[in-house]
Parts: sequence; structure tokens; C-alpha cells
Amino acid sequence: MRRPCRQEKGRVRPGRNKKLAAAFRYDLERNGQDKWLAKIAAEFPLELPREKVPTRPEEARAEYWHDFYWRAWEALRFDRQYGAMGGESPIAFIAYDAYARRYGLEGEAFDRFHTFMTAIDTEWLIHVAKKEGEAENK
Repeated sequence: MRRPCRQEKGRVRPGRNKKLAAAFRYDLERNGQDKWLAKIAAEFPLELPREKVPTRPEEARAEYWHDFYWRAWEALRFDRQYGAMGGESPIAFIAYDAYARRYGLEGEAFDRFHTFMTAIDTEWLIHVAKKEGEAENK
């Protein structure tokens, strides 16, 4: 039986964690630099034409529903174990569970929350591993 609220505008459909992860990855790796380049292009249009400023790719387009998950990740990002020799583990399930209970997420909503948060946290761990690898190679 389908609930009427599932058809609301902007409903998050299954399989969207790739788009959320791509948008989060873009924000981690490129967003700050691209904003800085846009600011430079606005101040000095002859030196840096606006056409040369990179834009956010379509697959990494941020949607309004991403904001809830990014805020949740910011609140939970330090609820993980850190290794004595460096490295980070994924955010603990109990942290997701406590956050979800606080905001009334249960059942299917919690499953979706956990899936999306895991996708974001995985992108973070990949980003950190790349940074650590770059630092070791220098």
C-alpha cells in the first residue's frame, strides 16, 4: 500500500545516493576553488574570462534535500574512531541511530538516512585517504 506523502514534490527517490555523493565530493574538492576563481573573474575580467571559470558538473548538482544530510554529517563527523597512527573509521551506527531518534526518523526514513549518510561518509574517507597519500608522497 502506498502512502500519499510518498508522492510529494521533491521526494527523494531510491538510487539518489550517487548524486548526493557526487555533490558532496565536488564540495570537498572543487567548490571553494571554483568560487574563488569566479570572484577573481568578476574583479579582473580581462585576465580571467568568465568562460574559463569551471562550473559545477550536472552530476554533482546540489539539490535542496542534500542540505539535511550535509548538516547531519557535520553534526556526526567526529563521532568516529581515530587511529593512533592516523586514519579514520566510518561513523558508528549508534551515532546515526541517536541522531535519527532525536529527529524522529524511523523505518524507511531511517534506512534512507543511513544509506545517504554512509555514502557521504564514504566520500569523506576516500577524500582523507587521498590527502594522506599525497602527503606521504611529498
